[in-house]
Amino acid sequence: MYQRKITTLIQSLLLATLLSNVLIVSACSAESANTPILSNQSTPAEIYELGLAYYEGNSVPEDDNKAFELFEKAANQGYAPAKHYLGIMYYEGLGVEKNYQKAFEWVKQAANQGDSDAQFDLGVMYHEGIAVKQDDSKKFEWFQKSANQGDSDAQYRIGIMYYEGSGVEQDYQKAMQWYLLAANNGSFDAQNNIGNFYEHGYGVTQDYDKAFEWYIKAADQGLDVAQLNIGGLYENGYGVPQDYDKAFEWYQKAADQGNQQASNRIGRLVMNGKIDDKGIVIYSTQETGLTLGDVESN
Repeated sequence: MYQRKITTLIQSLLLATLLSNVLIVSACSAESANTPILSNQSTPAEIYELGLAYYEGNSVPEDDNKAFELFEKAANQGYAPAKHYLGIMYYEGLGVEKNYQKAFEWVKQAANQGDSDAQFDLGVMYHEGIAVKQDDSKKFEWFQKSANQGDSDAQYRIGIMYYEGSGVEQDYQKAMQWYLLAANNGSFDAQNNIGNFYEHGYGVTQDYDKAFEWYIKAADQGLDVAQLNIGGLYENGYGVPQDYDKAFEWYQKAADQGNQQASNRIGRLVMNGKIDDKGIVIYSTQETGLTLGDVESN
């Protein structure tokens, strides 16, 4: 499900207009003097925007109870985005007791009205089997509806389904097509997966140069797995000159984000004498039977 997120510039502008609109009046009591109140003439979209402001704590104090009340009011007037967020509130137990069945019902209503985010979340609920029987076919159906509206997360998930053969026949070329759509919409996870396809030749001709190019796009956005993969290219000399120091630099970036495999590889480089171990502490782990390296911050 979608989590609490920062309001976009457009939403901020809409909210600024809303808060200054003549439809908003001030409460009479001193206690509520600073709280904007909507009139009976306010549109469902305006009610939803104010609910979103309370949900995110944007321009007003964060208040899940008020957010729920406003989302419910707009949802009862048929406004799809409000229905979606009402579903989120029930799913997360924010401003109301957690109730997966009601979450599913509200999200499905919004999805049936064409709300892309709700369609994606409905696919997630079918994937996880929340308030409904797990169903890969339904998951694919709703992800595709969202993806066809340009949702990069949905496009990425469809790519995974074709890659794994989950709910659809396995097809690396179709997986690549969906990954490309998601990647061009800014999905760094899809960018990394495209790099993986080129590195291993899944449905495409193996091409380390292209693998490196796509890994870099994702790594530059901070994706630890992509940083790990670039380190692997440098360690093995795939498409780039073999360079253990550069491999270490990329592994370190991933390890700093908590990537365990990157830490293990640093440990391996040190143990094999491939890099200077100055400033690096090596630990043993009984869980994996491997060694891992952690960089001291001096």
